[in-house]
Amino acid sequence: MIPNDNLPDLAADLVRIHTVISRGLAVGLEKGAEFQRTGFPDLATRAGFADYLLALTVVLAAHHLGEDEVAFPALRARLPSIPYERLAADHQKAAALIDPLRQALNQLSGEGKTAGLVLLVEGLSRLSELWGPHIAVEEQYFSRPALAEVMDMDEQGRLSAALGKHNQEHATPGYLALPFVLFNLEGRERAAMAAAMPEMVTGRLIPTVWKEQWAPMKPFLLD
Repeated sequence: MIPNDNLPDLAADLVRIHTVISRGLAVGLEKGAEFQRTGFPDLATRAGFADYLLALTVVLAAHHLGEDEVAFPALRARLPSIPYERLAADHQKAAALIDPLRQALNQLSGEGKTAGLVLLVEGLSRLSELWGPHIAVEEQYFSRPALAEVMDMDEQGRLSAALGKHNQEHATPGYLALPFVLFNLEGRERAAMAAAMPEMVTGRLIPTVWKEQWAPMKPFLLD
């Protein structure tokens, strides 16, 4: 997925964030169903699960906003045959599902209670059904060969940087969203994502300053 020469690669960037969100949806569905059956083992697990799903909604919303406001306007003139209206409509449908999810997250309170879990699992299921076909279209049309035909490496690098900046500005709170993005990836993919973030974030904020704030999510993240 990541080119050996480490040149800018918009297609790889797209697949990478899709991988993050896809894993978040899968973990949310799996663990949500498990907690419906067994309840939460402790308060820390419930808090971490709520933070994990909040981060998922934040990252997904920021990703779609970045496409709508940055990526699609830049690409439309180069690749006019892509079904942008369909993709934008999918983004609106996803946004309509995110608000009820966040409301259900607010119900995950009260010791020993699992209020909101049914709504969460149902909402995640509907979002997952929309997500799979949506990213398949994006990854088909915004493939590496398709983008390479219309944008050189410098142009891809500038657009990638603009998207990264936009996403980090809108994916808030950063102390949840950025660890969520990094630790739903592994290996070279995580390294590539970290390289796109400011060194202050990856070298200081995530491992030290923010650690206590995102640590409850760790059971749901990759090592």
